[in-house]
Amino acid sequence: MKTQFVFILLIIYTSFSFAQKAPLKWKKLSKEEIDLKVYNNNPNIPAVVFYDYGQMYFDINPNGNNLFVFNKRHVRIKILNEDGLKYAKVKFFYNDMNCEQYSGELSFSVKAVTHNFLENGKRKTSRLKYKNIKHSDSTGCIKIAEFEFPDVKVGSILEYIITTPSLRLIKPKTWYFQSSIPVIHSEFRAKIPENFQYIFSIKNIKDLPVQDSSYYDRIMTYRFKYNRRLYNSTINLSGIEYRFVNKFMPVISNKKDAEKISIHLKRIETEANNYAWQKLTKALMITTYPDYDRRTPGQRNMLVYPAGYIIYYLPTWEEMNASLLFDEKFSLAIVKYWDCDSILQSIITPTQTELEKTEAIYNYVKANMKWNNEYSLYADVSDNMLRKLYSKMGATIKLHNIGNYFNEGKGTSAEINFVLMHLLNKAKIKVYPVLTNTTDNEIIDKSVSDIKQFKTTIALVEINDKKILLDAANPKSTFNKITEKFDKEQMFIVRMEDFGWFDEK
Repeated sequence: MKTQFVFILLIIYTSFSFAQKAPLKWKKLSKEEIDLKVYNNNPNIPAVVFYDYGQMYFDINPNGNNLFVFNKRHVRIKILNEDGLKYAKVKFFYNDMNCEQYSGELSFSVKAVTHNFLENGKRKTSRLKYKNIKHSDSTGCIKIAEFEFPDVKVGSILEYIITTPSLRLIKPKTWYFQSSIPVIHSEFRAKIPENFQYIFSIKNIKDLPVQDSSYYDRIMTYRFKYNRRLYNSTINLSGIEYRFVNKFMPVISNKKDAEKISIHLKRIETEANNYAWQKLTKALMITTYPDYDRRTPGQRNMLVYPAGYIIYYLPTWEEMNASLLFDEKFSLAIVKYWDCDSILQSIITPTQTELEKTEAIYNYVKANMKWNNEYSLYADVSDNMLRKLYSKMGATIKLHNIGNYFNEGKGTSAEINFVLMHLLNKAKIKVYPVLTNTTDNEIIDKSVSDIKQFKTTIALVEINDKKILLDAANPKSTFNKITEKFDKEQMFIVRMEDFGWFDEK
């Protein structure tokens, strides 16, 4: 049986071990790799991963002055037959730092080579040229990079190192031990400074062959300007390096069932009255604002460094529920002012039952609003913090109510469902927002109370002890029958009483 357990980083340790060496070196191939024969006679295995070595660490961007979470991945693959040639194509995502308002900061670095072996036994190595990396937009400031290894053929050994600075402080990338081809050695390491605490949720694994930790020292000099003067300050990034190793991993087709490590921030303690530390870490610290993801890069740039010694701590499910009840873009969006009486009068009549009114309102919203194919959790109706920031600059910002989306006739998944909930509430029908995950998304870790694990928000109406889930956005959803894409075992009801995980009973 596959199991899950949670590994929590603590700040204080009584004993340490020395750091382990990296499992492989760049372009240093072993005889076993070159002469690999174990998988050669199996036509169903097109390629094999010798090493998949991932690292997460905190560092200053080589081209800039900000601290980022770095993800570094070193992979070595051997192509075994013609079907394996498709693994010569690699795609990865990265933050466009210019788009993120961090001009001059490095967005990524790539090294990639193809090792071929000639008849005389000599090795020929071909290097990827930067100009052959293709770029395209994804969402926001996230971009996609794709490249193909040069001179690839059956028997080639491919090797690459991709390093990307990231702003994913709260929920770093999940590490997958398994792939669509066999993996002989998969290893993940995370260097965590003492100011930070993370939860590592190890999923679908009974026991890891290796799981250890060691202390590391990292004292660096940080140069910064203050009042037009240049200062040097000492920054301590020392902490604990965690190491997880898995070996001889079988093929996996479904990432949900893969052996993996999910990572989530538990707590950050800042260094009080340390201007150098605050300047160094601002780019990361402002990502702890609850609505950071909903702001444009320009708006994020206006956010001030969070106040307090404890910058962030992971709330409980109860605390998360309470915060959403008073969130202007969540529960309060259902009750905020919108002159929709005339709309309701055209939809329902006083003689209808609650169930009939609910169905009529649902069908009306479904017929008059179109989903823009974007999932969201909130309805972007107003933002007092943003209004205050703009007012300091002498500017104004227009605050929207939920009716704007109805008037436009379109919106994200949550925006359409909040229109539905607003109308139901105005018709005096009890309705509650429900955080919902999709079956193709990563399974929610219920030990981590983070709204970002969910994909969208739908509605729940309870009439005569009957629970009715409503989604007015997805075309495949109908009244009292939501799309099968939503996972009913991963739904969280937000309300004053009896909040928590949805149960059909």
